[in-house]
Amino acid sequence: MRYVNIGGPVALGVIGAILYFAMSEMLEGVDTKMIGLILMAAAAIWLVFGLIANRPRSSVTTERTDVHGTGARGNQSVEREVRHDEV
Repeated sequence: MRYVNIGGPVALGVIGAILYFAMSEMLEGVDTKMIGLILMAAAAIWLVFGLIANRPRSSVTTERTDVHGTGARGNQSVEREVRHDEV
């Protein structure tokens, strides 16, 4: 079973939200609101990429078997599709 580790993006987003919403200009010369926005944007991008990278994957392969016979039908071709789901 695949899972997404969301602890890192959530922690980064919380730190960014604290810097943006809760802190006033406590540090001179440092724009805490801009740093908070950057951290929240980075957390959102990290979370989206994590969800995309860990989505379920599947593939379909087609197997063809040629059967040579001397019966009424002669040569026959049998096709079978196989679906492989990676979990």
